[in-house]
Amino acid sequence: MKRPAWRSTQVVVVVGLALALSQMLVAQQRLRWRPAPPLNGRVAIAPTTLPTDWLYLDPDSARQEPLVTENAVYVPLRTGKVVALARTDGARLWESAPGVATTAKLYRLGDALLACASSPAADGSPPGGIVRLLDLTTGVVRREVTLPAPITSQVVSDGLWLYVRLGTNEIAALNPQDFSRGWSVTGDFTEHLAYAAGAVFVGTSAGALWALDAKDGRRRWTCVLGATPGPAAAGEEMVYCGTSNGEVVAVRRADGRLRWRRRTGAAVMTPPLIRHGQVLVASYDNFLYAFHPQTGELRWQQQMAGRLASPPSWLTETTLAVAALDDSEITVVQVPDGRIVARWQLATERIFSVLHVEQGMVVMATERGIAAARLQ
Repeated sequence: MKRPAWRSTQVVVVVGLALALSQMLVAQQRLRWRPAPPLNGRVAIAPTTLPTDWLYLDPDSARQEPLVTENAVYVPLRTGKVVALARTDGARLWESAPGVATTAKLYRLGDALLACASSPAADGSPPGGIVRLLDLTTGVVRREVTLPAPITSQVVSDGLWLYVRLGTNEIAALNPQDFSRGWSVTGDFTEHLAYAAGAVFVGTSAGALWALDAKDGRRRWTCVLGATPGPAAAGEEMVYCGTSNGEVVAVRRADGRLRWRRRTGAAVMTPPLIRHGQVLVASYDNFLYAFHPQTGELRWQQQMAGRLASPPSWLTETTLAVAALDDSEITVVQVPDGRIVARWQLATERIFSVLHVEQGMVVMATERGIAAARLQ
């Protein structure tokens, strides 16, 4: 039976319209789903030499992490002394009296400088601990207290108590007035502590992250990660940390349940940064990563000059200054999209610390001492 001509024409028209509509939809989808431009690499940005404004080259200050304030740079020397330098020109402001300490870490407590150190072991006994409170302006020792074990972690505080690791197996809350214990908990803890909203977060060598109640040291929860955790950072709902096997994990702050985990190419042993709706992570694999805080989706990753052993530093509201260990380059990364916007090369120094950015100047520990450079 012969098909009417008008039906054949109708079929052709319908098919043509369908093809036209599908092509329009595909075109719209291509426009809508077009991927973002690929990230530029370091080779796309020519390095600029960044001359140093001043250098402090005491051999006992080499690779020693300084404490930087708006006016001064405080340097712990291996001899047990502390030296204060003017931030603007490096002029020596004061030098503390010699101590018996072998090494020291510095923290600011109001108008005082807290120097945490270890005293040499004697007669087969383990090293003891010493804390000294120094006047920020003069360096005069206000108080010196001996502890049964040295403070071997960073010091975190809630404004009322200091939370530290003593020796290798004790987390304690110390009264900042006399350094007496409020509470203590024993375990195979790492040196990485963080405080947020009434909880102290600390990892164990066995591969777990603990949350301790800051009031009494009671354990709120434990999250088993399977590898030694690095320093943690707490957001509104999550606690984020890296691990020694290269993972980045997000744990619910309320109950310790694992929300997501993502892998990098090497260990992550610096605290993540949380800003602009991203979790920013520095890895030993030379890359800086940005993850979505809720889902762990990788937003971008950018290769740096070398191994990242220190966290990046905020240069502006939207840019980070990144330095690799034992390298002379400072790489500036635009956080929203991960693009590199500048590369600064130190002429003579190699960096061994966090970049301390203050009022247009960056101060850092180097392989020879302390260096300061004015940012361009």
